[in-house]
Amino acid sequence: MSKDNKGQAHPGTAPVRDAVDVVEKNTDTSWALFQALQGQQQHGFEKTRPNDLPATAGAAGAPEHVTIDDVLVEARRNNRVCPMPAIWQRLYAYLPNTGPHLSKVPATHAEWAQVPPLQKRARLREHIEWAASQGVLRQVYEALKKLPENRWHHIGE
Repeated sequence: MSKDNKGQAHPGTAPVRDAVDVVEKNTDTSWALFQALQGQQQHGFEKTRPNDLPATAGAAGAPEHVTIDDVLVEARRNNRVCPMPAIWQRLYAYLPNTGPHLSKVPATHAEWAQVPPLQKRARLREHIEWAASQGVLRQVYEALKKLPENRWHHIGE
């Protein structure tokens, strides 16, 4: 509710606020600052310099300590779902102490077609976690890293 200039209230109207005067005190300084900032923007960035740090041995290979996250990042690179069935079967066969507690690789063509991509990815994650619990995570990581891209099943295929 607002009041008019006679002090009477009017329901449903917004209150009248006093006008605020904006006063610009120093246009020369503001303009100079603007031009300096604009000049920096047009100047661009400094050229990239070569790295002067020595390369460490094995920098391109596997990290010293492989984590489950490292393996999952590799397994999901480029929208990967899982290795192709025959390769995945070999990976599964390599895992120690497998049994009924561990999901199997979709073996037949019909089963492969029935299992959705995210479920395949979840099964691969389960296998990776099992590899970690059995002490063979590094070997699984290195095997997955060596697989060419055409040996992976991707989302949308």
